[in-house]
Amino acid sequence: MHIDWLRLFPDADFRLPMGLHPGDAARFWADWDPQGGLVRERRRWLRQDPAAYRVAPADAGAAAEALDWMQAFSAQPEPDWVLLSSGQGGEPAVLGGEVVFPSSWSLPEKAGLPLSAVHGPVPGLQAAIGAGIGTFLARLAAGACWQRENWGLSADAELNHHPALNRPRLQAGAGLEQTWLRLEHQFLTRLPRTGALLFGIRVTLHRLDQVAAQPGVAPRLARALRTLPAPMAEYKGLSATRPSLLQALERFPG
Repeated sequence: MHIDWLRLFPDADFRLPMGLHPGDAARFWADWDPQGGLVRERRRWLRQDPAAYRVAPADAGAAAEALDWMQAFSAQPEPDWVLLSSGQGGEPAVLGGEVVFPSSWSLPEKAGLPLSAVHGPVPGLQAAIGAGIGTFLARLAAGACWQRENWGLSADAELNHHPALNRPRLQAGAGLEQTWLRLEHQFLTRLPRTGALLFGIRVTLHRLDQVAAQPGVAPRLARALRTLPAPMAEYKGLSATRPSLLQALERFPG
């Protein structure tokens, strides 16, 4: 799996970009784990507490189309997915889906909400790119595929960060070797028959010292952390650990 780290961390102060680029549906939805570990872990969590991770979409026709669409690439799709209403004549809203590996949010709590309310907890998001998201989705043609990446940092390499699990947060003094970059690979398309929006999410985990060792990445990552607004740092759980991570990153060559 190739990750363009320099695109993820541009040589600029932190901002909330849309960061969309053309998507590859076959690549995103195909199996990344030929040994089946991801699918087995999905099944384990779904058996344990299905109501925490799965919401049957209110629109049965759109749900059937979404499942058929995903299964055209894999009989047991690995990514999480959220189905949104078409947004024709109004703001898209969450119809349902299956999110087993969330980054500290719960799909059942978002079901039925318009997209602006879903994004509401993210500091500054609506002001920065809310209008742009709305315009983009309104113009999204059926069958068009787009992707973007979103990053966060965590204290463990667990995929499932459902809020009910109370995963440990990064603490003051944490080093790069104890910190994981949690990278969300996000996919978006409009289904051709119903017009519903299908949003896919894959999470990959990368130890931060190994990310920082990539050519040119450490100073860009340090700049992003240094210029992260305080509300966003708190939202991402980085307020306590930011000083130690910056100190460690600044030891890497530019």
